[in-house]
Amino acid sequence: MAEASGDTSTLRVTVKKKKSLSIEEKIDIINAVESGKKKAEIAAEYGIKKNSLSSIMKNKDKVLEAFESLRFDPKRKRLRTAFYTDLEEALMRWYRIAQCLNVPVNGPMLRLKANDFAQKLGHNDFKCSNGWLDRFKSRYGLVFRAQPVEATGIAVDPSTVWQQNVLPYYLNDYHPKNVFNIKETGLLYRMLPTNTFAFKGETCSIGKLCKDRITLVVGANMDGSEKLPLLIIGKNRNPHCFKGIKSLPVYYEANRMAWMTSDIFDQWMRKLDEKFQAQQRRVVIFVDSFPAHPDVKNLKSIELAFFPSCLSSKFIAMKQGVIQSLKIRYRHCLIKKFLSSVEGSKEFTFSLIDAIDTLHLCWRAVTPETIAKSYEEAGFKSQKEESDQTNAETDTGLDLVPHAQAAGVEFPEGLSVEEYAALDDGLETCEAVPDGDSVWTKESKSDETGFYASDEEDDGGSLGTELPLPSKNEAIAALDTLKNFLRSQDINDGLHNSLADIEIFINSLSSK
Repeated sequence: MAEASGDTSTLRVTVKKKKSLSIEEKIDIINAVESGKKKAEIAAEYGIKKNSLSSIMKNKDKVLEAFESLRFDPKRKRLRTAFYTDLEEALMRWYRIAQCLNVPVNGPMLRLKANDFAQKLGHNDFKCSNGWLDRFKSRYGLVFRAQPVEATGIAVDPSTVWQQNVLPYYLNDYHPKNVFNIKETGLLYRMLPTNTFAFKGETCSIGKLCKDRITLVVGANMDGSEKLPLLIIGKNRNPHCFKGIKSLPVYYEANRMAWMTSDIFDQWMRKLDEKFQAQQRRVVIFVDSFPAHPDVKNLKSIELAFFPSCLSSKFIAMKQGVIQSLKIRYRHCLIKKFLSSVEGSKEFTFSLIDAIDTLHLCWRAVTPETIAKSYEEAGFKSQKEESDQTNAETDTGLDLVPHAQAAGVEFPEGLSVEEYAALDDGLETCEAVPDGDSVWTKESKSDETGFYASDEEDDGGSLGTELPLPSKNEAIAALDTLKNFLRSQDINDGLHNSLADIEIFINSLSSK
């Protein structure tokens, strides 16, 4: 019996322990197999069996995803994920951004941030214990060391660090069609060229020009294939020109300063989140780090990426040509409407609803090429090479100058269309700190009528000349006139279909 026991002991000693490979080694094996090397030679080189090699190749996509996404330390030997995957991804993204910006991170800081993310993501049962933190650090290969002192004394440019390290991290996770940027811009929606010199130097926080301002929020995706509906923020929740109107082609909000607030931003992000959820998409939206841009909780389809406050505006895609293109087109339309009034010896009126319709029209006309080029100018480099597009939109309004002069309208000498379009770019568009007094609320609605000189000035017209809403029969007659005109033109099937859709909608309405 003793001899048999000795044989068993010897047998245990000679059993070969199964070898565990790191992610890095598995990547090398995958590359070797795909290069044509014999599997038997590869298995012998790494000391594994052929069926283990086959298992690695079977799970090739998972191994490559773990390596390329940087979610796992390459030296790790297992791909087992945590229960709170979304929390860990958010925490690692925060940690890498802190690293890139040379912000030292230690265990207590990481624990506080983990609990913060857990609350925002709705993981109310999560507690960042020492054990969880140790396992998290092990999963991602985190080792906290003292920050090295720069021997050269050369300061690191945060913009360069962000562009080279942080931005690619997002672009690797999202397809260009799912990468968005939004940006606010002020707009004096009735400002004609003859008023521009009077405006120079004014802040437009008070005074006559103040009531003519709105904040316009522009957003589009990286490849130019999708423009978000415009968000327009005015001063009056229910201006007189909105009477009888039940729908608008834009999102419209209001507060006393006509600027973005944290409440408006929160509500708008939730509307967009519902839209992307319905499309079963996951997107990232780049926004400025302002108090008016809070980190909205519990978004299902949107990840908000905040530009560091120290970042130059040259990295904001919407400011590299998109907003300029929209404003140039808008000013062009405004001047044409003004000249039409002058030539017809009519009083020029241009209400907020006219501005909204004109902005919607001009926003649709901004080209995908202009948007894609603006992203490239901002350093958002897509995987595929884009052809170099020439943007000729800046010349849109130049031909109006001689037309205006012929009508007897004087333009300021030397004023370029680019300068005209950019004069209101410096307007404040966001609240500096959350301030409930500046936000329009139901309680403050009763006070808003005293905020303007008059309702007539707010609407850009006279209350006494209000036109009644057209009847259904008048709408059908107007549509017939439009169809007769368009039939004399060479139009595509899309316009014919749009006309048919409009006629079907009008006919479905009850007569009024």
